[in-house]
Amino acid sequence: MGKSKRRSKASRSHLNPLGGKNKSTNRDEAMSVKKIQPLLKQLNSAAPNDRAMALGSVTVLCEDPYMRKLFLKEKLLHLIMDKLLSDDNMEIVVESYGLLRNLALEEGYDVCVFLWRSDIWTSISSGLDKLLKSLESLKANVKANAESTRLLFDFGDNLVSLVVALTSGSDSILEDFLKSEKLACMFSVIKSVLAYALVEKDQKMSLRIPVSFFNTILDFIYDLSSESLGFIEAVTQDAFLSEFVKALPTMQVMNANELTTVLTQGIYLQFLDMDVSSEQVNEILGKTCSAIENIDLAEMKKSLSTKDFDDSIASLPDKEVSGKIKELNKKRAQASVSLQSIEVTLDIITASLEIVAAQVERTGAQLDESMLHTLTISLPVVFQSLFADFRSRILIAWNNMLWLYLTLQINFFELPNNMWQHLWDSLVNETSEEQADFSMRLGKLGVMWALLKTAQVQENNATFLSKLNCANSAFAEAIEAQYGLVQNLDQGEDQELKQRCVGILACLASLPGHVELNRQIGQFLIQKLAGEDTPAVTMIDISDALFDIYSDANFDYDEPVFVSDGFINVLQEKVVPNMRKCFKFVDKNKDPELKARSQSCFGTMERFIHYKADERK
Repeated sequence: MGKSKRRSKASRSHLNPLGGKNKSTNRDEAMSVKKIQPLLKQLNSAAPNDRAMALGSVTVLCEDPYMRKLFLKEKLLHLIMDKLLSDDNMEIVVESYGLLRNLALEEGYDVCVFLWRSDIWTSISSGLDKLLKSLESLKANVKANAESTRLLFDFGDNLVSLVVALTSGSDSILEDFLKSEKLACMFSVIKSVLAYALVEKDQKMSLRIPVSFFNTILDFIYDLSSESLGFIEAVTQDAFLSEFVKALPTMQVMNANELTTVLTQGIYLQFLDMDVSSEQVNEILGKTCSAIENIDLAEMKKSLSTKDFDDSIASLPDKEVSGKIKELNKKRAQASVSLQSIEVTLDIITASLEIVAAQVERTGAQLDESMLHTLTISLPVVFQSLFADFRSRILIAWNNMLWLYLTLQINFFELPNNMWQHLWDSLVNETSEEQADFSMRLGKLGVMWALLKTAQVQENNATFLSKLNCANSAFAEAIEAQYGLVQNLDQGEDQELKQRCVGILACLASLPGHVELNRQIGQFLIQKLAGEDTPAVTMIDISDALFDIYSDANFDYDEPVFVSDGFINVLQEKVVPNMRKCFKFVDKNKDPELKARSQSCFGTMERFIHYKADERK
């Protein structure tokens, strides 16, 4: 209950990559004339050097969300697809795939779906064929200069990472990829690259490819294994890849960096899955957190800043610009490694917490002291140090951690340094930017729910509730408002957000000594149950909450609210008919689980009404 998904597949940006017809602001038009149009014109230049320089500038500018939006409005994707991917200059082709990868990663769903529907796979497949042929030449010791070899590996890196970005951006793309010949094609390429790349030397593995390309292959395996059991099965059934994955955790790779370590541990965790022991989870958490502990966050952010990039080259003479750009790009590449290492580490932590929670709930097993130390001391320190820069991911991790604490009966309010107070303060102070970010909203509501659940079970809960300042009408109204802010959310996101709102309201409504607060929330929940626009899943969540809130006539709010306000009549006359109608439209063939839950909920509601009617007789 209350667990968050490890990652969201859809971008919250609903930009039209084809370029909309909406009127641009004066600022947009001025920027387009000043920067966008000249660069797009230069990309069409007959001179390869001009095209290459323009492409480099576009790639850097697209790191900025505002500039990226303008380029996409000017049909940058069409230009890349129609012209640059088939350019005569191989370096331009390589960098174009890299730019597509960046756009897919940054913009998510919309760009990924556009590329997929535009048959980007045909171009990718052709590129992979070229990569395989070139690898065969390298294996045959055909002489190749260092620059062409570098370009080849960059090409392979960008192709594989583009596939990762596309499959991460859309569930439908992932499904198509896994159920077609495309997966076999990628397996063939990855096996060929690994067979060439890995050379055993003095009981260590040296790489004949850049570590960045090796990491991209690891990222492909990690990312898809974290999203699909079918992918894990496919890898397990492939003799070469299966052996590679088994050997990976103990493989000592020369020139490996922090990202190599983190991805290796992520793959190890995914392929162990529910067979993993708490000792193994603790080991994985220790290695991943150790891998990122020396990352300089300030330096990383500075290297990734487009403003600092522009400022660094703005005042340089032309002859020094090229060298400075190479230097800055090298720093940006390292910073990107650090950034991805942290993000994957946080994903691994979140997944680990889910696995441990599932095992504890299933077996009732006790965790050893080392694991408990990790959960109560080490991980909170990691969360606190990264919270300012990775708020969304940290909130998801905290959400899972707090529910695990409740399962293990660890009292979060008794942990050192008043961690709960710092966490709560971060939830109630919200910027407009955070309000517009769905993952941030979901993370905050999930953590808020878990914290209130924790406060609810305290012997002196009144003290904590006073400090949280949440047991009041204004706070409840704010959560009720969040419940209704679901514009532009898909069905699954709508349900997740409302589930958390209902959970928070149920905690508040169950507090003794707050009759008027209970009345406010009870009326809100029953109103939603009687509303025709409430979907079946949410109706079940609200019903479960209502059953808990009014389960006992001895609760101080039961008689003045449930009885005196005639809730039972509303349930009989409005809610039951509405539930019957709503649940009738749940298709048991399309969603048998939801149909079963709906039928169970309806039966429970009828029994609940009968129970409440007889409770005081």
